[in-house]
Amino acid sequence: MGKNSQLSSNMVKIPDFVNDKQEISSAENGAKILFATDDFFAVAENLLKPEEPYWNEEYTEFGKWMDGWETRRKRIPGHDWVIIALAGQNRLDGVCVDTAFFTGNHAPRFSLQAACMSEGVGGIQSRKDKMGTAANNRDLENAEKLHSESWETLIPMTALKSGSPETRKNFFELSSGERVYTHLRFNIFPDGGVARLRVYGRPTVESARLGSSEPIRGKCVEYSDAHYGHPDALLHPWPSRGMNDAWETARRLDRPPTIDVDDRGFTLQKGEEWAILQLEKSIYVERIQVDTTHFKGNCPDSVKIEAAYVEPDEDHRNATWETVLNRTKLTPNQSNGLKHPLMEATTRAVNHIKVTIAPDGGLARIRIYGSDA
Repeated sequence: MGKNSQLSSNMVKIPDFVNDKQEISSAENGAKILFATDDFFAVAENLLKPEEPYWNEEYTEFGKWMDGWETRRKRIPGHDWVIIALAGQNRLDGVCVDTAFFTGNHAPRFSLQAACMSEGVGGIQSRKDKMGTAANNRDLENAEKLHSESWETLIPMTALKSGSPETRKNFFELSSGERVYTHLRFNIFPDGGVARLRVYGRPTVESARLGSSEPIRGKCVEYSDAHYGHPDALLHPWPSRGMNDAWETARRLDRPPTIDVDDRGFTLQKGEEWAILQLEKSIYVERIQVDTTHFKGNCPDSVKIEAAYVEPDEDHRNATWETVLNRTKLTPNQSNGLKHPLMEATTRAVNHIKVTIAPDGGLARIRIYGSDA
């Protein structure tokens, strides 16, 4: 396999926490780099990218381009480290340190520390997402005020393997119990590169991105079309990893030769596609988030959402559906999708949701929030 191809990790057993928990260290989920000792070959922000690392043949003025965080070969005392701010308080369940493509330059060791900060932390370092840089004395003085070297150690200094396909993904289960954390310190010893740091866990408070606590899970029980991706992905608990991790329909063949729109901006096309989702429990729906991330040229024009309660022995096709979100225009590639709450919260307990898109296209996720019935 050439380096230009996606590295395979089929030889590595994937722990349950990867699929069962949210990737709270992803920039897509609100995590961000507050400080890094060095960003010479590749900047620390790459650690938090939600997409998989990739390879290309480019060189920059500083050296080989790498999709990860890579520091210069250290010639001064100490080791390299970063401070990461999570979005709110989180319980932590597991970690994957991915060294993909770092084969002769990976960090040979790492450790992970964490803290729960009662107040916001900012102004440590001006992050410019710029290679060839390093923390200056003022940055270091600001970082020292956090006393992060004394934070709780979640993973002590541990050896890392190189970024070849069979050794790139290094998984670690955490046993922090119900303790919560807001910040991480990721140390590498003494220098080198890491492609991604993926920390999995459970947010415990309302986050700015989702606007609520844990969304309700479930499964798809029926759909009109799933040519490119199954609607089961709509309720996956982790962020969508791409259009291959989403629901996407074929283009409707009954679309007209030319497209017109009405005075509200909706396209004048016949037809729609739909999916019915069975929730894991009955709830009073309070808010629904529609996520169109990754769908830039194939986002649906609009969405409508209905809800119903279906008895265990009842066919959902005979259910009485209540509209909880009237037809609403969608914006492509938006992690929030809809920027306003439901027009109408449900007045009765429901356990099924019907998502209707017009005329076709793809959705990354549907996040459903509510109180127990």
